[in-house]
Amino acid sequence: MIFSLNIHYIIWCLLGVALVLSLVWVVWYNSRSMKLLKFIKYKERTRRYLYPEDLPSVSVIVFANNDEKWLNKFLPAIMRQKYPSPFEVIVVDDASFDGTKDLVGEMMVYFDHLKIVTVPDQTRSLSRKKLAVMLGIKASQHDIVLTTNANCQIHSDRWLMAMMRNFGPGVDIVLGYSHFAHDNDRGIGKNYRVLDEMTTAMQWILSAAKGKPYRGTSDNLAYRKEVFFNNKGFSKSLDMKWGDDDIFISEIATSRNTRLELIPASYATSHYDDLPHAFSTLKSRRDFTSRHVKYKTQFRCQAWMSLLYWLRLAAIVTAVTLCYTNLAVIGAAAIILLITWLPMMLATFRNCYLLRLPLLLFSVPLMTLIRPIINTGYKIKGLFTRKNNYTSIM
Repeated sequence: MIFSLNIHYIIWCLLGVALVLSLVWVVWYNSRSMKLLKFIKYKERTRRYLYPEDLPSVSVIVFANNDEKWLNKFLPAIMRQKYPSPFEVIVVDDASFDGTKDLVGEMMVYFDHLKIVTVPDQTRSLSRKKLAVMLGIKASQHDIVLTTNANCQIHSDRWLMAMMRNFGPGVDIVLGYSHFAHDNDRGIGKNYRVLDEMTTAMQWILSAAKGKPYRGTSDNLAYRKEVFFNNKGFSKSLDMKWGDDDIFISEIATSRNTRLELIPASYATSHYDDLPHAFSTLKSRRDFTSRHVKYKTQFRCQAWMSLLYWLRLAAIVTAVTLCYTNLAVIGAAAIILLITWLPMMLATFRNCYLLRLPLLLFSVPLMTLIRPIINTGYKIKGLFTRKNNYTSIM
């Protein structure tokens, strides 16, 4: 091994390209992180909101499918919201065969603002989720609906207040945030799932923050019934099983009529018995429905930056391979890697903290490297399972 600065110009060029690409990546990655921080810490505090006495009445629609266990755990928190205006909770039961109906019936004795709607079991040719939401909306009494799912945990008794305070004049849609409950995720790939969830959330959140909303999450999504009916419900995507919270939002949301709510009191957490399986299933669905949203710049940008990340690594590996006996080259390569990795790890740590996800640090560089490969695998899989995303009325 030697240490010499007398290096061939090709090696210098490779290291120079790697350095430039690293700086571009760091600036892009950290600017996104700072935009999220700025929105949560500053814009959330400076916007105008409704006063408590002006909060609108709301109907909370809870989708349930054999979710007796989750309803028993999480429904009381919704029923006991501290909300100054009238609200009702409608559990839409998707033909459950467990004790869902009995449980809700027992709770209705204690909560007079709780009711249940049942989705007919015969309607198997339609999107069950879209039909359930539609039936819940038709059964609702109030002008604003807030959708969630039986397996979603609401952590604050001011959740309704946090979401509904945004419905001032001109606001028709409020996008809330929800994340997986990773506490019991002990499977292989947990860090990847966390990073992927954070990256996906950053995409739609930052797009909405800059006035280009294209999706929300059905775990935590509110809109006016008038907008729903003016859009003829889900009629434009009725041949698809999914899309009630991204294709639909992409159809009706604009920069003027949509708000993003990101204070912790408004967050929800979705629970699954088998999180790795649920993650894979939901990711496949999102990969399909994302093709039909109106704003795709964020996907293209992420793809290009992932390519840049790989090119930077390729330049470093090539330089070291061509001159592996020179400590100067190895040291320069290590410095370039650190220039990328350290800011990226710190930014990811901050993003996870803001989004209430498990904190990631040292695994970030590797997970960032393999994410495009895994995403490509999902896309290839989607080519063979495309028909599964459509209803039988197609």
